[in-house]
Amino acid sequence: MIQKLLVIRFSALGDIAMTVPVVASLCRQYPDLQVTMLTSRMGGKIYRAVLADVPNLHVKDIDVKRDYHGIAGLNRLYHELKAEGFDAVADLHDVLRTKWLNLRFSLDHTAKARIDKGRADKKALVAHKRHEQLKTSIERYREVFGQLGLPVTLDFEPKPLANDLSLTANHNIGIAPFAQHRGKIYPKEQMLRVIDLLLDARPDLHIYLLGGPDEQGELDAWAERNPARITNTAGRQTLADDLRLMSRLDCIISMDSANMHMASLVGCRAVSIWGATDVRAGFFGYHQRLEDAVSLPLECRPCSIYGNKPCKFGDFRCMTGISPEMVVERTLA
Repeated sequence: MIQKLLVIRFSALGDIAMTVPVVASLCRQYPDLQVTMLTSRMGGKIYRAVLADVPNLHVKDIDVKRDYHGIAGLNRLYHELKAEGFDAVADLHDVLRTKWLNLRFSLDHTAKARIDKGRADKKALVAHKRHEQLKTSIERYREVFGQLGLPVTLDFEPKPLANDLSLTANHNIGIAPFAQHRGKIYPKEQMLRVIDLLLDARPDLHIYLLGGPDEQGELDAWAERNPARITNTAGRQTLADDLRLMSRLDCIISMDSANMHMASLVGCRAVSIWGATDVRAGFFGYHQRLEDAVSLPLECRPCSIYGNKPCKFGDFRCMTGISPEMVVERTLA
């Protein structure tokens, strides 16, 4: 019987956020199971903000690249983990680092299971040889625990975080306009038009811009266009602050990015904009509505799972073809 379980997912932030509903459900359904979530520093912040009240969950957040670099570092990490006496390991990442840890645990006869990322299916999707909805990442995470004899029924209900934020406007919308790759970013001028249209449509609306410290300067310029009704939070808030703010928003406009997934954890509606990527790949926000995913029915979509490939036409028409009016209409629906 498994009494102590190690769960591993280091990156990316959106993928870590998608583990939360599954791990929360696991802990609730197996109250005698001691679960340790091994994740990144930022992942730890998500877990502590959303699942701080789960008694049988321990979060171990590390900087694996800096503090456990190379084979020697991973071996040191393995010995630290082994000393904690885990009965089983659930690998929700399946990359070289976790493969090495799995190998070490296997030699120690520790039970383990790892995610099947469905790489062949995803390759067929972007090659347009498959067209149906693929298994979601959340379902793939569930399967890992099932392999260990711990079947999980999703019962995580997103809810706002307790906070004392005071938003003075009647309607409050967040906009997280950036993503890691160009194929997932809505063009700047079109997003600025979205902002103008929203402010014109709702005189009692306030807009909050969300992003990282590297985006602070750019978003400050956006906010200066209407400082009374636009607030830039990028570079001024912690990740936990972002989650608390999302808890109070009517909705957030996001890309196919971590912000969509973080909003999903706190019950915030996300209107997401999809260009090179597609919801059928399995990375849609937990409990979000498919009708809130804005995209174009182009024959070339999707061309990428992660949005990191150059546009074969050179113009990213999958994004530029989405009019600001389409985004605003969906947001105000």
